[in-house]
Amino acid sequence: MPSHLKERVRARQEKTGESHQQALRHVRAEETRASTSVQRAERTRTIADTAFSIATVRAEESQRPAASRLFEDPYAHLFVEAGAHALESTQRFLDLPYFSDGVRLRTRFIDDAVRNALAADIDQVVLLGAGFDMRGMRLREIAERRARVYEVDTKEQLARKKKILAAGKVRLSECTVHVACNFDVADFDVQLTTALESKGFRRTAPAMFVWEGVIGYIGNEAIDKTLHFMARAAGPGTRVVFTYGENTFAEAARAHTTRAGFKHLEELSCDDLWTRYLQGPPHPAAKLMRMGVAVV
Repeated sequence: MPSHLKERVRARQEKTGESHQQALRHVRAEETRASTSVQRAERTRTIADTAFSIATVRAEESQRPAASRLFEDPYAHLFVEAGAHALESTQRFLDLPYFSDGVRLRTRFIDDAVRNALAADIDQVVLLGAGFDMRGMRLREIAERRARVYEVDTKEQLARKKKILAAGKVRLSECTVHVACNFDVADFDVQLTTALESKGFRRTAPAMFVWEGVIGYIGNEAIDKTLHFMARAAGPGTRVVFTYGENTFAEAARAHTTRAGFKHLEELSCDDLWTRYLQGPPHPAAKLMRMGVAVV
């Protein structure tokens, strides 16, 4: 037995009066929980760092000729400049076939989905797993509609985002609020509902949820729970736009959204988006990526 374990077992015996086996069992259980917590934190940081690769693609888009530009993100370069520590992992993503084009296409499609929701008089936008998403400030339609944007992410990611923006002398617009959420707790949906309401979210009014680049990192149980939350968090007419892969779901995507409470689902492959937004034949990998828009 490692010496540090012996010391902890001895200390617990003296404190509780337990036998050696009882104390050892408790100490090992504590070590397992601590190890799991560290692994979860490391995984969360790794996932959070993927936001730098998304920011890189969005920053590069602003350098394209206006005629071929799918969107503009004047803030993305701030996150790229702050991501030197994640340069190696960022480059691995950028080197993947179709990665950059996939981010370009999904960004434009989601932008359009948000615009459509605003045009339908939806004035609540929830960015679930917001990362470095700056739609709340770069889409002029949000300001024109005076919509409220709720950026939901972990406390650490939101703090990092705020720090990077502050260093670039950028203040969040008045219509954008941060809502911290611990997605690892069992009742995150209950806690998130309360947190959103405390920031002015209206549960009786419809909302537009943006769930971009998240599903690939969570299991089917978490996917179903989050879809269930979104279908019930706001009023009739609520929508969600989300990204997923060809083999993401255990069943058809429609089965998951219907079970959660959505009445309609539109599915598009990125082949469709390529034809809509770009020229030339789609990249062979485009058919593997999909977009969904579900409506309550």
